[in-house]
Amino acid sequence: MNTVGNDQIRPMLRVMPKRRRSEPMPDVFETFAHRVDEGDESAAPIDAAQMAKGAGLSLGLMILAALGFVLGFWTGTQNEPDLAYDHLVWEGIIKVGFAALCGVLAAALVLALATLAIGVPWVQRQRQSDRRR
Repeated sequence: MNTVGNDQIRPMLRVMPKRRRSEPMPDVFETFAHRVDEGDESAAPIDAAQMAKGAGLSLGLMILAALGFVLGFWTGTQNEPDLAYDHLVWEGIIKVGFAALCGVLAAALVLALATLAIGVPWVQRQRQSDRRR
């Protein structure tokens, strides 16, 4: 039986030497200052009303998704899958998993419908404004 001694392993486990920098580390803000300082003429200033409207829509979508998940989870607990369980733990995992899956699907459905309800009128307004130009 061949055994490898500690003297044979240590050279293989040597750590690569670290290079030491002689110059100071570059300043990130100085390196990318040209990207921040140059103003983009094509960009419009941020409108606070549009920002608030977007934040309100985002918050509303989050609330709708949470309500959709809760209602889907509740529906999943009322309609349990008809399976024969070998163990009590598996029964719990399957029931909770099924209810969570129903909740996720319901939240995704609510988000998709809300996005359509918000997006279709927005696209129509954009097309109308493009036609006017």
